[in-house]
Amino acid sequence: MPPLVPNSWLLVSAGAMAADGRLQLALVLLVVSGAAILGDLLVYRSTRRFGGPVLRRLRRKRRRAALLDWAAVRVRRHGIPFIIGIRFLPTGRFVGAVSAGLVDVRLGRFLVASGVAEVVWASYSTGVGLLGGIAAGGPFTGALLGLAVSGVVATLAGVVTCRARTPRAPG
Repeated sequence: MPPLVPNSWLLVSAGAMAADGRLQLALVLLVVSGAAILGDLLVYRSTRRFGGPVLRRLRRKRRRAALLDWAAVRVRRHGIPFIIGIRFLPTGRFVGAVSAGLVDVRLGRFLVASGVAEVVWASYSTGVGLLGGIAAGGPFTGALLGLAVSGVVATLAGVVTCRARTPRAPG
């Protein structure tokens, strides 16, 4: 069941509320990062335990199968840095955890990658709201400013990703 409010909105809002003194930033980061790591671990362990049936189900669609193959090759080749980096792509958290489980990344290495990725992600998301709250002087305006900044960053990342995928003519 998808969340009714996207995670980034909640975290940016939490950061803006922390700027206003309504929430403790350290507690928000601890809870969010911890919950995300536990979610990653659940996906990773489920894939390790039920890899065959999970893989068959995920491979029913050609695009999804190609994505898993692409991610598995990169997890084998780059390991922890890839698992950290893919976290920031849409559905990357899930794809990274499934791929790590499928290619038998050791649990300790996966937890390090997940821990770093989730702490960076939570810090970025709440930090944008915190800076927005400080700059705007209030949680509501700060959250809106933080979401605008986050939207600009996401748009730029999307443009870079699309340009990287578009084949260039030689010469």
